Amino acid sequence: MATILVVDDELGIRGLLSEILSDEGHTVELAENAAEARASRERLRPDLVLLDIWMPDVDGISLLKEWGAAGQLTMPVIMMSGHGTIDTAVEATKYGATAFLEKPITLQKLLRAV
Repeated sequence: MATILVVDDELGIRGLLSEILSDEGHTVELAENAAEARASRERLRPDLVLLDIWMPDVDGISLLKEWGAAGQLTMPVIMMSGHGTIDTAVEATKYGATAFLEKPITLQKLLRAV
């Protein structure tokens, strides 16, 4: 199965996604901010990243742009947001996101996207 990096500043979201994805047989790495996400992405070379848009230090769109500009967008990235808009989803896909999940994320939506 895949190695999936989950990046979200909310502990509850990270825990829930980790539990679901682990139960499906995936290896899951968790990061709560952009700094941890950068380190995990470099160390693990994940097969997929689930990336929250709104984080306190660096937002997910900026991190997505950074990875793209550095040639590090070598894996699919699914953006997540509880406050997303159509404009945000369009911007995310413009910078390389493969999908956009709106929180709360249901089991069915998550498994379909992964």
